[in-house]
Amino acid sequence: MSENPSTLLPAMPNNNPTTSKYEESGVSQTGAETALDHLLKHILPTRQFNTQFPVKADIGYFANVIDLGNGTGVALCTDGVGTKMRVAELMHQYDTIGIDCVAMNVNDLICIGARPVSMVDYIACSHLDSQVFDQLGQGLAEGARQASISISGGEISQIREIINGIDLIGAALGHIQLDRINTGQNITEGNLVLGMASSGVHSNGLTLARRILLGATEDEQKENVHKYEESLGRTLGAELLEPTRIYVSAVLEMFDAGIDLRALVHITGGGLLNLLRVQRKGIRFVIDPLPDVPPVFSLIQQRGEISTAEMYEVFNMGVGFCVVVEHANDADAVQKICKRHGISCHGIGYVEPTGNGGNEVVIPSKKLKSENGHFTPE
Repeated sequence: MSENPSTLLPAMPNNNPTTSKYEESGVSQTGAETALDHLLKHILPTRQFNTQFPVKADIGYFANVIDLGNGTGVALCTDGVGTKMRVAELMHQYDTIGIDCVAMNVNDLICIGARPVSMVDYIACSHLDSQVFDQLGQGLAEGARQASISISGGEISQIREIINGIDLIGAALGHIQLDRINTGQNITEGNLVLGMASSGVHSNGLTLARRILLGATEDEQKENVHKYEESLGRTLGAELLEPTRIYVSAVLEMFDAGIDLRALVHITGGGLLNLLRVQRKGIRFVIDPLPDVPPVFSLIQQRGEISTAEMYEVFNMGVGFCVVVEHANDADAVQKICKRHGISCHGIGYVEPTGNGGNEVVIPSKKLKSENGHFTPE
């Protein structure tokens, strides 16, 4: 998802000393979880409305699959760019934000083992600036090129009464053989976790990152977005607008090479906690060693005085996608493919049993462990 949680609420005064920086910035996790619960009690029973084409995976994974019969299925997912669009607006630069929209969708599709095929976009807006839409189209087309998909349709909705600016959302479709559905169900003790490098913040946590690096007010953000940051080697706005990396071509080569991929995990909102979404239970992901953290995350943490636990809960921290494999030979094959595609990839951990029915993520070097969907200090 483009933000975690996906519900964006107005920032409220911090009267609770335990409130996270993310909640202070305007993203309410408690509110999102409650809203989701109320939504799902109505949505989940709809699976029974069309038993001819059943849903094959539990809700909550990166994408889902509809059984079309004869052993084939169609994978579906949807996501948007979230408040990264606000950075584009501040920069008056919209030619890359479409790449993010494609990336957030196709990277989710490959997690379930599907080959991305096509996407549709939905643009909600309060204005129709031809130059802005020309640039949006450029980015969408470039993202489609990188992912080798078509954009088969879309919708522009003028809703000035509801939205001020532009929101960009996509929904993607993929093809899959039903016996190739991958939700991490075959993960076992001793499997290895590899981390594929992100290109930056991607499209998650921008509400918090923007508030810390650019300022809390609109005037501050307009001024600071063009400030050159020595540690980044470019302006703050350019860093935050860096497009989300698309992992499709590398992962599809892994599919074609027949590598035993036990799980594929898109590291979006929630950071490495996304590993908990796999459907094999009773396992612990031990993340050790950690890859080097890109400078932008160190800058966000320092300036925002954010705890290490919250940083690893909100941001990808340099790991945009994870692959779980059985043994070292598979890891070597994955790394060689990533190198051919210009993606840095390193072993970042392993799998062990928990001794209970739940899943866990631990980061020993940071003394962090997952608990109730959050990272907490050990």
